[in-house]
Amino acid sequence: MIRLIASDLDGTLLDDKKRLPADLFDVLDELSKRGIIFVAASGRTYSAAEHLFPEKYRSNMAFICDNGACTYINGKPDRIFPLGRKLYNELLDKCGTIGGFEFVVCTSEGVFFDNRDSDFAKDVALFYKQNMPIDDLRNVKGEIYKLAVMDRLGSVEHGKPIIDGIFGKSLNVQASGKEWMDVMAGGISKGQALRSLQERFGITPHETMAFGDYYNDADMLRAAEHSFCMENGSDDVKRLCRYIAPDNNSGGVTKCIREFVFGESEKLRNI
Repeated sequence: MIRLIASDLDGTLLDDKKRLPADLFDVLDELSKRGIIFVAASGRTYSAAEHLFPEKYRSNMAFICDNGACTYINGKPDRIFPLGRKLYNELLDKCGTIGGFEFVVCTSEGVFFDNRDSDFAKDVALFYKQNMPIDDLRNVKGEIYKLAVMDRLGSVEHGKPIIDGIFGKSLNVQASGKEWMDVMAGGISKGQALRSLQERFGITPHETMAFGDYYNDADMLRAAEHSFCMENGSDDVKRLCRYIAPDNNSGGVTKCIREFVFGESEKLRNI
């Protein structure tokens, strides 16, 4: 029996226009009736994720934010796994020496970036609310959850191998897009956060369903016995999963929930 369902947002639950499936709230209502916990798991900060869900639903959900650096339950902060200042400053120094990287820093006090380029600022505003330009990233306020790093030479081919080679396991670097990667403290991931929620609620991997599409979802998908990669997802991630879900533009997440959890068929839903 499924007791917890975790879904990535961008590229998974959201379509390419950043819209939720039309039937999502009907599905969430039914999940609530059945006592099944729904978890929105994202590289986004909480402020950039929670606005997608009316308060009625947030109060009955859990959120994994900043790729696992913090979790929220019923709209309230639960656990935080910050990146230490010393390691953060060392990362800025090393990446500054290499060059070519752009940074967005997600903290408990908001989202900071140091590039005033209009195109980059538009990219930041698209995914991060409460974003603030700052002259020196060493002066960001609050606890640091993660860095979102843009590398125009490619996150998988260029940026991630470089940072991994310098810092090893002291940092967890996850490719979140072709040009983007998220950098958290070592051991922090969506999977680690999902396992923490499973432990808190007494839920096993066998009772867990998870949906994702990209490398930063891989550890979360490993934590769920019922793992789904979206049809539009990475081929490498597909090989990790038990099932392939329809693509994000066709509401693949809710289609699979209806079929595998509610026992509905596509034919019956179309009557």
